[in-house]
Amino acid sequence: MQILVVTSTYPSPIRPRQGAFNRVMVDALRRNHRVAVISPMPWTQLSWRQMVMGQAAREAEFATADQDAFFPVSYYPPKILRSLYHQFYWRSMRACLSRLPSDFRPDVVLGYWLHPDGDAAVRSARHFDVPAVVMSGGTDLKILAQNATRRKAITGVIDAADRLVVLSRELACRAESLEVKSSKIDVVFRGVDRDCFSPGDQAEARWKCGLAADEVVLLWAGRLEAVKNPMMVLRAALRWKQHWDAGFRLLIVGDGSLRNKLEAACAEFGLGGCVRFEGSLSQDELAIRYRAANATVLTSHSEGTPNVLLESIACGTPFVATDVGGVGDIATSGIDCLVADDDADGLARSTIEMVGRGILVREREFVPNDLDGMVGQLEEVFCRAMNSSGAQQYALNRVAIDEGPGPVARRRAS
Repeated sequence: MQILVVTSTYPSPIRPRQGAFNRVMVDALRRNHRVAVISPMPWTQLSWRQMVMGQAAREAEFATADQDAFFPVSYYPPKILRSLYHQFYWRSMRACLSRLPSDFRPDVVLGYWLHPDGDAAVRSARHFDVPAVVMSGGTDLKILAQNATRRKAITGVIDAADRLVVLSRELACRAESLEVKSSKIDVVFRGVDRDCFSPGDQAEARWKCGLAADEVVLLWAGRLEAVKNPMMVLRAALRWKQHWDAGFRLLIVGDGSLRNKLEAACAEFGLGGCVRFEGSLSQDELAIRYRAANATVLTSHSEGTPNVLLESIACGTPFVATDVGGVGDIATSGIDCLVADDDADGLARSTIEMVGRGILVREREFVPNDLDGMVGQLEEVFCRAMNSSGAQQYALNRVAIDEGPGPVARRRAS
């Protein structure tokens, strides 16, 4: 197949570590298929120098080794008119459709993140007169859809798409609550790169990380943003420091807008000596941290099926996590622990109990997909989309853009 992926959640020349899970998915699909990616970069991420330079100079600076990946700049008004973001997004990226290689014509378009990315994916699919598949990782269905105008935009995208892919059974239920037909929904668990994320020697991993063999090491990984609730892990760390004293280390992997606030909180709480901010890491570096840890901790307010926990399972590391989204679907009783949202005391207590008893030797109830398994499931989704009779027409009922008789209008007129 030839597959066009439209998503801003993808490693870019400006943010090379973001959206690594989507890069893994694209690379896995590329084993059997040709995949082109259009990944708009928000103008707010550009430096002033990059903003004022000409288009040609900017494209030359953003050039990558991936000839089938395009990174247009997305212009939009920050924090306002969010329900109209699809229009700004589409205006920013649609020129890339004509710049795809001459021998590339997609059989299907995949959009990750329902709005605005999914809207642009559907428009792109209608441009080529091929099916559109949209994918939700969780936040768009669970949090953004709580706003009435944003919910209308999201459900409009789902209605216009041919298939909806969700990453957990809980998200499938969320979609059904928005009156999406179950026959249109496919649950596909993310695949894990088993060549990278696999069990290994803990002592060797700790040596590579500069950690002592006899320390209790806990790992938190994710975006340092409010939805991931990283402050909860620092509140729990106060209890962990009391219990394990100098023999405790917390590794925080990731970056985001809350990093400065979290570092200040560490200093205020007296945790500076036992908390390490690792920043954004490569997949190989992250795998070493999983192997070094006694447990992975997750504190999110909202999740689909967290990639962090799938990777932790693949590395043989148990987890303690908030019982949100699809987390309960992948936890194994007696190995992993679930706690209530924002219950820092419960997180601290459960983690202390888990480390005290050690890892139980038993078979897990859930084993993550490998990459081939994930690709096989996605191929089945694409085939269902391409074989569906009478793919829905994309109703441009958001009339703020006057595009003239484009591909959709011309087909309707005929």
